[in-house]
Amino acid sequence: MCGRFAIGDIAGSDWVDWLAIETEQGWPPPDWPAANWNVAPTQAIGFIENMSGNRRCRVGRWGLVPHWFQKPMSEFKATTFNARSEEAAAKPMFRDAWKRRRCLIPAIGYYEWSGKKGNKTPWFISMQRNTPGFWFAGLWAEAAPGGESLVSCTVLTTAAGEATEHLHPRSPVVLDEVEAQQWLDGQIDAATLMCPIPDARVQIHEVDRAVGKVSNNGPELIEPVGLGL
Repeated sequence: MCGRFAIGDIAGSDWVDWLAIETEQGWPPPDWPAANWNVAPTQAIGFIENMSGNRRCRVGRWGLVPHWFQKPMSEFKATTFNARSEEAAAKPMFRDAWKRRRCLIPAIGYYEWSGKKGNKTPWFISMQRNTPGFWFAGLWAEAAPGGESLVSCTVLTTAAGEATEHLHPRSPVVLDEVEAQQWLDGQIDAATLMCPIPDARVQIHEVDRAVGKVSNNGPELIEPVGLGL
């Protein structure tokens, strides 16, 4: 599951090189969301799509709204910030996006919680890497709910590996650099996606409970406060 994640600050040139995008308008793009260490559903997030063989930056609502939904957003009740990779290709909510509108959502880590309701401990889950961030596999859509143009996206999930299943039975689909381009090109199938992050690469540590409040933000939210796992 991925209901909160961190993107951090992507203003550096290392991000431009890693994202592999055109930067004629400068970096970051004018409409790209500001640095965010506590991204929550329905917020605007940046993602990368494939346009005529080139990567392009887009911004959309985190929580996919399918192209066929035309009622006002106040009537959209579905929870669509995640989509199960095993089912998305067949579900009406996601199947058109699966066929035509795949995307990459950059991140530096995501959050999970453990413990009893009212006394939950937050954990930050990241991975060993030599890049500024890593890729969630995603889907995106364009719709006009209530007559207003809307771009939106979702994060695909898979069964969690041993490193994180004690926190949640699901985890976001994380793609390596080769898989990321194959996903954009439509050259990777659901069976390949249904693989968790390799356990040896997973890094987990406890973070401050302040992350539970969406209005809290800043790099301090991902700092370790406990012994880690």
